[in-house]
Amino acid sequence: MDIKSMEKRLEIWKRILLIDIGAAFTLLATGIADLPNISEPYFPGWYGVWFILLLASLFPGFILLLGKHWMQISLQDRLNTMFGFFALTWVNFFSGGIMGRGISSEYIYFLLVSAVAIAWGYWGSRRKILRSRSDIFP
Repeated sequence: MDIKSMEKRLEIWKRILLIDIGAAFTLLATGIADLPNISEPYFPGWYGVWFILLLASLFPGFILLLGKHWMQISLQDRLNTMFGFFALTWVNFFSGGIMGRGISSEYIYFLLVSAVAIAWGYWGSRRKILRSRSDIFP
C-alpha cells in the first residue's frame, strides 16, 4: 500500500477514535450516575457493550502500533491516535470497574500501573521523536 492511502486510512481511524470516545465516556457517565443505586445495575446488558467498547479501543491501538502496513507512516503521525486508543482502553477499564461495583485493591493497582505505563510509553515515544528531529537538524 502506498503512503497516501495509509494517511487516508489514518484519518478514518481518527474519526473512529472520536466515536469510541463518545461511547466510552457515555458508559462512564452512566456508571457514575448509577453509583448511588445500591441495587443491580440499571442497564443489565452493559457487560456486552463494555466488552465491545473495550475491544474497539484496544485492537486499533495495537494495530497502529504493530501493524506491518502502518510502519510505513512515521511514528510522529500516528502517535497521538495510537495512544488515544490506549488511553480510551484505560477509560473503558475504569468504567467497567465502576459499573461492576466490585473494585478490589488488585483492580485499582492494575488501573494505576496501566495509567503509568500508558503515560510512560507516550512520553518515551515523544522523546524519541524529538531526539530524532534534533539529530537531523543539529
